[in-house]
Amino acid sequence: MRILTRVLLIVTLWLPGIGAAETVSQRGAALAQTCVTCHGPEGRSQGAIPSLTTLSAADIMTALQAFRAETRPSTVMHRIAKGLDDADITAVATYFATLPRR
Repeated sequence: MRILTRVLLIVTLWLPGIGAAETVSQRGAALAQTCVTCHGPEGRSQGAIPSLTTLSAADIMTALQAFRAETRPSTVMHRIAKGLDDADITAVATYFATLPRR
């Protein structure tokens, strides 16, 4: 009985983490739809604009935070990043980091 109780406790504690990860991923995928206009489908640009799938999550987060703070030069990204809070930035960066690199 003690083993069953421990297994149930472990599963109970583990499942909320899975749900949180799925929520971040879903939020990131939804927010990423804004990016496809310039950065291409699934963040894979065919032009001069950088492909997001070549960047790490940390690089994307750093760039978005700099755009939001207006410390990194940009034409459009300042306005887009201003609408993102830290959780949004993490979600978008996580989403692009999970896509296959190309």
